[in-house]
Amino acid sequence: MGEKHSAVGYLFREGAFLPAQETKPVRNEFGLDLFQHRGSVYEGKTGLQFCSLQQAEDLAGFVEKHGGIEKVQKLIADSLERTGLSPRYTRPDEKKKDIFPPKEKDENRVFAKDLMGNKHYYYRFYNENGIELYTMEKKREFFQTVYIPCDGFMVGIDQRHRLEEVLKWLPTLEHGIRGEIERVFNQSMEAPDRWADLGFANLLGRYEEAKAHNAPIAAERQRQADERRAQQEVREQQLAQERQARYDSAIREAEGDIMAGKEVINREINGKSLIMQLFREHEIPVPLKTQGWIINSLHSIRYEPQNGEWHYRYFKGSRDSTKMFDLLSKLSAAIQTRQQFEEHGASPPDTPVLDCEEEQEMEL
Repeated sequence: MGEKHSAVGYLFREGAFLPAQETKPVRNEFGLDLFQHRGSVYEGKTGLQFCSLQQAEDLAGFVEKHGGIEKVQKLIADSLERTGLSPRYTRPDEKKKDIFPPKEKDENRVFAKDLMGNKHYYYRFYNENGIELYTMEKKREFFQTVYIPCDGFMVGIDQRHRLEEVLKWLPTLEHGIRGEIERVFNQSMEAPDRWADLGFANLLGRYEEAKAHNAPIAAERQRQADERRAQQEVREQQLAQERQARYDSAIREAEGDIMAGKEVINREINGKSLIMQLFREHEIPVPLKTQGWIINSLHSIRYEPQNGEWHYRYFKGSRDSTKMFDLLSKLSAAIQTRQQFEEHGASPPDTPVLDCEEEQEMEL
């Protein structure tokens, strides 16, 4: 059996033993007196740090790594010559409360239930009428809720910035706050379309009754929410279709203007650069740096179908691109190819088309 020691853990710091308030014993198979303090584990006799909390998860491995339990015990014995024996052992009957006396209880701080039964700390505050009122925080914040105790519950009645009105209103309640809660609750229960407060129901012992009353109201609210969500989805789908239609129209118009020799302004379509989208539509790879130049610097492009030449303009202060003419020649070729296929009622080459025999085989 190990030597008797107190529950107080002492740390050896700067040549002296200092008591640590928040300690927890660390059980181990080696019979060592170890205790945890914050992120470290300390040895009880010497008060020296033994290992980190993470290393303590595999204490056997840690001991083995340091030469086994005999070597560790020798290290502890050697350290005792430097530190001396901790007061944890020289005063084995010492109690934590002797070193760390309990704090005086704050009479204005109470641990109480809210209307749904959840417990919180509440703080009583002074008011000129002497009514017992509380907030959930000590700080005097402007919009804090004011609570009043009722049948073991804390009832939120208003915000603190309206305290003057609250103090005038409370004395007017003929049957007190409980009577007012019951009156409001009964009014809700008598109206089929009015939600009954479940917190009030909990205080009055009528929780299940209130749940049954609220069930059809909740179902109707859910139905309305589902209907609104469905309508929103329809609207979003319509907007998406409109955006896609604008996009398709802008792309086709730009392609037509290019082949007609008109200038195409690099305007924004659905939040994207029109000319950059032309390259993407025709699957023309554009270097990343050039993409940024097209989006931020390119003003417009113009094609001359008679001689196949391209011209483009970019904003003043921007550097010219070394890739644009090559990319634009690919763009005009791609547009011409698509238009030729569309004129003959065929699909572009990137869309596979099955002949009649293949279609029949697929159907079979």
